[in-house]
Amino acid sequence: MKNIDKTIYRNSLFLVFYLLTVPSHATTLSPLIFHANSLPSVAVQQSEVHGTITDTQGLPLAGVAISVKGTQKGTVSDFNGFYTIKVDANETLVFSFIGFKTHEIAVQGRNELNLVLETDITALSTVEINAGYYTVNDRERTGNISRITAKEIETQPVANPLSALQGRMPGVYIQQRSGVPGGGFIVRIRGQNSITKGNDPLYIVDGVPFISSTLASLGTEIVSNANPLSSINPSDIESVEVLKDADATAIYGSRGANGVVLITTKRGKVGKTEVSFDFQSGVGSVANRMDLLNTSQYLEMRQEAFINDGVTPTATNAPDLLVWNQQRYTDWQDTLIGGTSYISDAQVKVSGGSEHTQFLAGASAYKETTVIPGDFDYKRFSFNSAMNHRSENDRFTAAVNIMYAMEDSGLPNVDLTYSALTLPPNTPELLDDNGDLVFFRDITNPLIYTKRQYEAQNTNFIANAQFAYQIFDGLKLGTSIGYNNMHRDEIAIRPSSSRNPASTSPQSSDFADTKVSSWIMEPQLEYQKTWGDLSLKTLVGATIQQNNQSSKTLSGSGYSNDALMEDLAAAASVTVLRSSQSEYKYQAVYGRLNLGFKERYYVNLTGRRDGSSRFGPENRFANFGAVGLAWIVSEEPIFEAKRVFSYGKVRASYGTTGNDQIGDYGYLDTYSPTSYAYQGVSGLYPTRLYNSDFGWERNKKFETAMDLGFFRDRLMLSLVYYNNRSDNQLIGLPLPLSTGFSNIQSNLNATVENSGWEFNLETININTEHFTWKSSLNLSIPKTKLVRYPDLETSVHANRYRVGQSLFVVPAFHSTGVNPDTGIYGFEDVDMDGAISIPNDYQFLQDIRPEFYGGFLNSIRYKRLTLDCLLQFNKELGLNYLNMFFYAPGNISNQSAEVLDRWQEPGDVAAFQKFTQGFNQARTAYTNTNFADNFYQDIFYIRIKNVNLSYSIPTERLPFTSARLYIQGQNLFTITDYKGLDPEGGVRSLPPLRVISLGLQCSF
Repeated sequence: MKNIDKTIYRNSLFLVFYLLTVPSHATTLSPLIFHANSLPSVAVQQSEVHGTITDTQGLPLAGVAISVKGTQKGTVSDFNGFYTIKVDANETLVFSFIGFKTHEIAVQGRNELNLVLETDITALSTVEINAGYYTVNDRERTGNISRITAKEIETQPVANPLSALQGRMPGVYIQQRSGVPGGGFIVRIRGQNSITKGNDPLYIVDGVPFISSTLASLGTEIVSNANPLSSINPSDIESVEVLKDADATAIYGSRGANGVVLITTKRGKVGKTEVSFDFQSGVGSVANRMDLLNTSQYLEMRQEAFINDGVTPTATNAPDLLVWNQQRYTDWQDTLIGGTSYISDAQVKVSGGSEHTQFLAGASAYKETTVIPGDFDYKRFSFNSAMNHRSENDRFTAAVNIMYAMEDSGLPNVDLTYSALTLPPNTPELLDDNGDLVFFRDITNPLIYTKRQYEAQNTNFIANAQFAYQIFDGLKLGTSIGYNNMHRDEIAIRPSSSRNPASTSPQSSDFADTKVSSWIMEPQLEYQKTWGDLSLKTLVGATIQQNNQSSKTLSGSGYSNDALMEDLAAAASVTVLRSSQSEYKYQAVYGRLNLGFKERYYVNLTGRRDGSSRFGPENRFANFGAVGLAWIVSEEPIFEAKRVFSYGKVRASYGTTGNDQIGDYGYLDTYSPTSYAYQGVSGLYPTRLYNSDFGWERNKKFETAMDLGFFRDRLMLSLVYYNNRSDNQLIGLPLPLSTGFSNIQSNLNATVENSGWEFNLETININTEHFTWKSSLNLSIPKTKLVRYPDLETSVHANRYRVGQSLFVVPAFHSTGVNPDTGIYGFEDVDMDGAISIPNDYQFLQDIRPEFYGGFLNSIRYKRLTLDCLLQFNKELGLNYLNMFFYAPGNISNQSAEVLDRWQEPGDVAAFQKFTQGFNQARTAYTNTNFADNFYQDIFYIRIKNVNLSYSIPTERLPFTSARLYIQGQNLFTITDYKGLDPEGGVRSLPPLRVISLGLQCSF
């Protein structure tokens, strides 16, 4: 028993097993290695065949599908890799297991067949891709779907599933906005389609739409971009599929305009009950520091600024020069963001089941502290379960999945990164001997925010049930029912201990409560039939969905004691800051028709009719659809030898999707209560004008692609070109101020174009019994352009966009550098002595879109040792490190050491203007650089995004069936000429942390 089933772990690395095989494609694959002990049979009669199935390392394989060719009879191997099946002596057995080569073996009277399966990582016919309402094998796929599995996710010490996708998928741009636990991400699938409305993709978790927008209501800086996807434990995920083109997304209609992200959680597997544990502990830190002025350099800057301005320093305007210790030096980066974040993650799972019923239940506890001073942390507890059942006759199937997560976030309400960079290096101690805050006149003590309590508790419940019944061969009736409930409870306390005694504002506390619930029901009918060389797959279904959201925010003040501030009833005054409630209803019917001919010609037609309550009655419904074509060129007789060219497919798609991300009740007259009562009675005031004439945004998508395989698919290459045009833009049209409203919601015949190239290369460099080396490279080259915008010059976007230019252009002054005579910045065609009109004096446009991005992954296995390394790269024009500093060099604020290359006397040629501390022409020139092209730079970086080194421990003398020891690193090292903290994160925010963790995974 010491040696049995080390495969539950191994199987998870190769994806979930097949319960059914596809015999018609088996002959296109390489044969399996097998050993058979022949026992003579004297007659053609039914007998029992049995055997054991192992991999090339001799480990038993559970879940291998064994079927009798041409019949519905079949079974799967058990926990020990053993199987038994009754067959006729002249029948043929088909052995199929995802990630391994498939083969057909004639029984020929034998009673025992012991098989050794070889891995076949690129076996396209066996890789099932989740396309949402149906599955399709990779070989027959007509749409563009990228996929990562549990194997890739588990190699990364991440708390949010979105972080696990970075650098691994072409056409999927993901930017982490903050290194704070639970922080937000920007996700764009093939660019930005809408000018002003939502551009987030649709997220589906086990068939249930998931709300990805932040539920934070208090508007605190550090959590304003919090992403609810952080409530999903990445280790519970079996696979993530991203749908990109029209063929893949049109079946989701309006909801698929910006792409679809499908998250599938893990299921139970056939075999005896297995218990697995995974313990992980790690540390995180800021990976890079900025080179700032030390005390002597800082004081030199300040003194020079006063001399340049002709102002005499005093204790009032220059305490850092005349009051504070001139010898004192504090590295505030080290003090405020230089701590160590401690991460712990513990998980336990129980799974198993018979051939017909499988189950899984798991729980995890995650905790992460912060790098800032103080006792702050983020905690998450999650539970998930799955139950799958199919009847004895295989006609009825049922699956139930339940996920519950609870997050507890106790973080300061302000990011301290900006203070860490700008606090003068000779600033006195921030706390006195009693541990109380020290307050200053001209600077804010950043530890104020560590004294202010912020607590957010978030719960997320997702449940989904799927039932299907096969009425007769080929015809199946099913339904999916899902429910999602999210609740966020927040409190922000500003006690008297965090207030400057000179302040007249009272201590106060804010309370917010946000609830979101949604349910969805989707019945569908599926039919499949094959007539010789022609195959037909059809699907029709309907969607009924409803979302309800409510939110309220209250503020209390006038507490008699700080200890009472968590109780709103103890406040002397209570104010309702905001209260809202909304309902969203969505209905649709959809269908799919797929035709295949000779297993090499495929046509896929999809369509959907959507109805949304966000539009008026006349424009509530819209039709969307797509066509996808695929031709497997390598199946043509001319390529029969396949010695070099082993696989080739040409595909194309065209179709339309839509967008209704405009908020609820957008077409109705709406009113809000007044903040002040009149004669003791509160009234209402109008907030929106009625207009039911606007309708859906439309996104027309075109794609053409080529998938190629060489040398028996050891080298796989995919080349994709796409062109998407989004029109009928939902934009607020301006109104005269005399109407009392600034704009009214409407459609505009503006068109946005997103196009680009995507490349994906996968190679098996070495594949032997003891050594395997695989590589993959993906590259995306996107472009975006505003093709049309009628009367742009008179619109509210006249100063933001340009027809024919990128949607990401930023109007700016064109900097001419430092004037060697005056020592201040100059700008082309801008008179610094006159009145500057912003933005009428803009002379330059900066395109801040990504130029290209991608990732390079290498996976190496030697016997029991495995090494995975992912390099992420990105090139774009972005804000440079100067944007980290708000004040001009010379003020009471630290600066980058780069400013020492400054102008000092007439004739100097310098990169930075002269130092200044006052309100003058030099200060104005520096302010203008916030709108100038010299505040932007080409940013290119290559990052060692992830490294995973694991060792499979021999368990012959251990009480485990499998054990693995691993060490993982995230954001380990970045190669870049960017001089800021991090080229990826947001300006003035904590960058993504460098994380190193050690873990142990075992099962018994």
